[in-house]
Amino acid sequence: MHIATTLGLLLTASLLAGLASEILRLPKVTAYLIAGLLLGPSFGNLIPHEHHLVLEPLTKLAMALVLFYLGTLFPFDQIRKIARRAIPLSFGELAFTVVLVTVGTYLLGMSAAQAALLGTLAIATAPATTMFVLRETNAEGPVTSLTGTLVTLNNLVAVIAFELVWLAIEVAGGDASGSLSETVFLLVRSLGGAFLLGLLGGLVISYACEIMHTRRWLVLLVGASALMLGLSETWELPYMLVFLVVGLVVVNSSSGTQKITAQMDSIGGLLTVVFFSVHGSELDLNLLLDVGMIGAGYVVLRSVGKVAGIWFMASRTGASPEVKTWLGPAMLAQAGVAISLAATATARNPEMAGQVQTIILGTVVVFEILGPLLTRAAVLRSGEMPIANSIHHTFGTPLGALRNVFTRLAGSAGLLNKKQALSERMRVEQVMRRSVEGIAESADFNEVVHFVEHSHDNTFPVLNEDRCVVGLIRFDLLNQAFFDPHSDHLVRAGDLSTPPEVLLHPAQPVRDAVELFRQTTDDCVPVVTDEPPHRLVATVRRSDLTSLLIRDRKAGLS
Repeated sequence: MHIATTLGLLLTASLLAGLASEILRLPKVTAYLIAGLLLGPSFGNLIPHEHHLVLEPLTKLAMALVLFYLGTLFPFDQIRKIARRAIPLSFGELAFTVVLVTVGTYLLGMSAAQAALLGTLAIATAPATTMFVLRETNAEGPVTSLTGTLVTLNNLVAVIAFELVWLAIEVAGGDASGSLSETVFLLVRSLGGAFLLGLLGGLVISYACEIMHTRRWLVLLVGASALMLGLSETWELPYMLVFLVVGLVVVNSSSGTQKITAQMDSIGGLLTVVFFSVHGSELDLNLLLDVGMIGAGYVVLRSVGKVAGIWFMASRTGASPEVKTWLGPAMLAQAGVAISLAATATARNPEMAGQVQTIILGTVVVFEILGPLLTRAAVLRSGEMPIANSIHHTFGTPLGALRNVFTRLAGSAGLLNKKQALSERMRVEQVMRRSVEGIAESADFNEVVHFVEHSHDNTFPVLNEDRCVVGLIRFDLLNQAFFDPHSDHLVRAGDLSTPPEVLLHPAQPVRDAVELFRQTTDDCVPVVTDEPPHRLVATVRRSDLTSLLIRDRKAGLS
């Protein structure tokens, strides 16, 4: 079979699986993986093994772009804030996971070296899977942002820890080639080379984007990424670390980071489908049976370690109940990074690492199918994903599609009141975002600016000590304050706010929110409790409501 046929089969199966995921309300990641699984050795066996080798550069490029994006989440001016919130949680997760997996698998019969290697690989969280689910759900809030941060830290630590653990295994077993100093030199060369290549690549991309028109950015980004990926493979550098550093450099040296990531999104969608469908076609359910009790123990120990580690540290750092409960389940997906590191270990020492690779490949089936479901459930249950995003879809059953045709026909003939159909089906609580923060009424101007800088809105609720909305800050008043040299010391959030003209309640019909947005230019409206005192519980965004109306219109139900 020609490679083009393989690619066509994978993309067609992924397209059908994506449509089916609308009916079954599954994350598209899971659907793409299942599509590949059906074409792979476990079922159809339609994909020749050699084609996986041909498609490997595309899947690695997709992974590289995801890691690039993760690196852009760490601007230097935010690292202190990120570190204060994320590092304790990450430390708890990593410590619990490594200890439980290492000790547990050793007691189940693995050698000390194999158990240590499994404990290190258990750290890694699938970046592509996790980030794709978060972006698909359009989630925002503490759980979402911490998930992205911890995924980055996990994989950064996993790459470095793998090299250190491997060095320790070789030294302990007397297998280190050459002297210890030579082995350490090779380790420093690998990690230092990855850092320097990422630094140079990031600076080149930032500089080139300054002098090139945006129309050429996509070619620049793909070309530079492919070149760095090729150099990493040629020089045997950990490409995952390279691209994390590239993203970190770009976000701190370029003024157009958002435009750069938007350019990557234009090709990232196709590469994502290829990545997950190819990855799914490599999964082999027979391996799940081969790993037996040790594999089952690895799944349980890794899951408990991540969930319990985050819960333990969140309880001691005063994190919100949502973070304590749902951040752990959002971190369970595992695939590319762990597979890549396991393959590296096997290439270095097949006798010792072969069984470790089998366990990783076998358990990936579980983590890649259940991981996206748990990540999606985590952001939904924590209130960072509007409920409408999970219950409203553009694709339905064949009978539903036929009904939509006649509904549109009746609407065009004036026989159907479209607004009434929408208002009877949806309430504000189904489109609001529950995970929301406001600005304290006593906050000074610098605190207001910091809040605004990291918000996606242009309207900001001001809260008193009881979390009641006492006003709204809009950009027009904020712009005026920027030109006042005394603002930093004299102005408080309460001085910049205007009384809220309208507020929404969770039980109100969506048509009230629609009418409200027609009368205001604000991009979000606070949602408060029904009973006094009317405390802030959520916001409704114009963009979320617009997306809902567009989807309703396409489905013929609005």
